[in-house]
Amino acid sequence: MSTPKRIYLAFLFLVASWCAGILLAPLLKAFGLGAGSFLYSWYAPICHQIDQRSLHLAGEKLGVCARCSSIYGSFLLVLLIYPLVQRLSSPSLPKRWWLFVAVIPMLIDVSLNVTGIHPSTVTTRAVTGVFFGAILPFYLMPPLLEGFSQAWHRLILRGGLFYARKAQQT
Repeated sequence: MSTPKRIYLAFLFLVASWCAGILLAPLLKAFGLGAGSFLYSWYAPICHQIDQRSLHLAGEKLGVCARCSSIYGSFLLVLLIYPLVQRLSSPSLPKRWWLFVAVIPMLIDVSLNVTGIHPSTVTTRAVTGVFFGAILPFYLMPPLLEGFSQAWHRLILRGGLFYARKAQQT
């Protein structure tokens, strides 16, 4: 198995685990298990977790709000199909304006809500999150794969970690 494929699979596992925790939090809480509270506290530093702004499962809010859930979920889904639409060895990134296009619906939703013109709903938060999350793998995977591949080759092909430390000292 090639190095980029190993890195991709490891990253996919981490992202899937992150997303699984978001779904496990309400399930564990619904069954009265303390691990649910741990998962909520795990996600709390990155999301407000406001009940009215969250999707629910088993009568409990997900580990993160609707927008964050949609960002992570669409990121995972696109990451799953990423090797079908982009070679893992390709370092190319999409044009930067695609990233701005993906953020615009979210900015409009937030702006309309803040100005009081139109209230943001769980649905608008979820839909706008999907756009943003779906584009991110195309901007994150190439540098991630390239960076880890270079580090891996530096450590393995040049004599391992000892050589890397020795080279830094000189």
